[in-house]
Amino acid sequence: MTARHELRRLLANPALLIGLIGTLALLAMGVWGSIVAPYDPNANLSMVVKHLPDGTISFKVPPTFPDQDHLFGTDALGRDQWSRVLAGAWLSLSIVVAAAVLRLGIGFSLGVTSGWYGGPFARLVRIVATGITAVPQLLLAIMLVLVTRPLGVAGFIASLALVGWPEITEYLRAEVLRAKAQPFMEAARSTGVPGRRLITGHLLATVGPQLLTVAALETGAVLLLLAELGLVGLFLAGATFLVGDFGPIGPFKGLVPEWGQMLGGLQFYAITAELPTLIPALFVVLASATFALLADGLRAASDPFSSRRVLPGTFGVVTKVLVGALCFSAVGFIGANVRPGAITMEEGRELAAKTAETTWPGSEFVAGVARYSSATRDDRPERVTYYYRNDRGEVLRISFIHADRLAVEVRKYESVDEIDFTPLKALPANPISYDAPLMQAEQNGGFVYRQRQPSFLVRVILTWPSDRDAPVYEVRYSPLSGPQGNPLRVCCFDATTGEAVDSLVVPRATPPWPVPADCATARTVFRQLDRFQGYFVQGTTLSVGGPFNLNYQGDNFMQLIGGQGTPRLEAAANMEDTSARAELVNAQPNSNIAGQSLSFATLRLPLPGCWTVRISVGTTALEYTLYAYPWDCRPQHERFTPVPGVTPRPCTKT
Repeated sequence: MTARHELRRLLANPALLIGLIGTLALLAMGVWGSIVAPYDPNANLSMVVKHLPDGTISFKVPPTFPDQDHLFGTDALGRDQWSRVLAGAWLSLSIVVAAAVLRLGIGFSLGVTSGWYGGPFARLVRIVATGITAVPQLLLAIMLVLVTRPLGVAGFIASLALVGWPEITEYLRAEVLRAKAQPFMEAARSTGVPGRRLITGHLLATVGPQLLTVAALETGAVLLLLAELGLVGLFLAGATFLVGDFGPIGPFKGLVPEWGQMLGGLQFYAITAELPTLIPALFVVLASATFALLADGLRAASDPFSSRRVLPGTFGVVTKVLVGALCFSAVGFIGANVRPGAITMEEGRELAAKTAETTWPGSEFVAGVARYSSATRDDRPERVTYYYRNDRGEVLRISFIHADRLAVEVRKYESVDEIDFTPLKALPANPISYDAPLMQAEQNGGFVYRQRQPSFLVRVILTWPSDRDAPVYEVRYSPLSGPQGNPLRVCCFDATTGEAVDSLVVPRATPPWPVPADCATARTVFRQLDRFQGYFVQGTTLSVGGPFNLNYQGDNFMQLIGGQGTPRLEAAANMEDTSARAELVNAQPNSNIAGQSLSFATLRLPLPGCWTVRISVGTTALEYTLYAYPWDCRPQHERFTPVPGVTPRPCTKT
């Protein structure tokens, strides 16, 4: 039989041709849809503005009907429907294919196993399948989606896959039982062919064509189930919710361009704006019809008694191309989006940069905020937000709800985090994520604040103020509702290393002159422990510091974190006068503050200059170098009465 004859038979099977062309078109839309989309699918517009040829300006409140600027109109939030359909094709179809493949895998494995081996296992499978079939598919899917919601994308795909597999299992079990009774199976068994070879070499060849037809049908069924879930308000990035100043009143909010989510708007706008809300329904119907035609065409092409039957080789080529394209789409989506953890600051910045470049080309990233609150039920941020500023000083907000890569919200001219963007410099790439600064802030008073404030709001803010040499994180704690008094601000942490570097509450004092080059002083970082705060030299088991970042001749109040016991001065040496003797006075035993050991003492330095000291608390010790400025360099409000053994010196560099 010639290739021309095979081509003629394929052309005589319009269902297969239309199904193949439609499926490939859907895959092409999924792969390149977000690239060719004319607008950002997440960009919101409270008013659609159009400049008319006569010089006037037209204002429309979304949702709007199709026009030359918006081919399929806009939705309730002013987002371009055609862009959302194109961008949502990849997500929607990949979810559908992934769920269909998983559903087929469950049905195929249970159907073949129960049909081939029978026995108690087959009876158990039939009982479970009968029980699941008794529950309406939509109701079962709703329950599964609600239960698996914490798992994100993986849970949503699993919910779609766990609905509908009993029908596949029963169909394949019947096909396996029929194939087992065929004469060629008896002949192969009589010649001593092992059972595994019978399954892989004979049984699969028999049920394979039917399985491919079932796969096409199930893909369409999963797509319809996805649409039904969208209609009742459940979709990948959450659920339908209406928001207002005083509660859930409106309008409809959808966070991710996905066809099921887009259908959720039907329940609110089907009467007042029929056409814009029916656009996603049209594409769902077309895609479902494409899969149904593909299934019918595959059945006719594999039926030995059909006039449109093609040779097994031709059918195999068509099958491999189709399965390969579908699996590539599903695996690509899962690899790109199915990640169990929350989005990091850098991952979100890369995604937000693409949206910002589309919405406001040339804008620069100036702030990032990870927001937590007592209202969240897990340790993921309830919102990770990125702020971009254009050359006119206007701000674009891009938020990932619940730190989900797929739940994107874009708003122009809006800030919800009380940030002054004017003095900020553009942030560089590759900052550390927000969890390291948050962990340090928790150890420096944040944990105690949350214990005392049952309704709290925590914001981890990344900025680069113009008066700093590098970007920094700061962590703000405040009440979530009610009076906004008694906030806590823990600042600041280096955005490249995560170490505490400064404080906006207790700024670093400017030294009278730089520390001499031959005095290798230890680096200090800002820490806060409950109501105590200061600049500390940090050791592995003991940290020593004071309220200020400078040391002076005379008494220097000290706070020591770590160790058990009373602070002691083990050794002290002045680089210029080795006979000088420092003292540690008013030492107080440690006490437990915010879950950590904290003790106090006063270090008395009789001379200014470079000192090397070793201080211990119990079995822990820390040795470090400090520089003490003369007595008269101390600010007036920090001066004490002269102490015995200390002769005040003028504030001059020697």
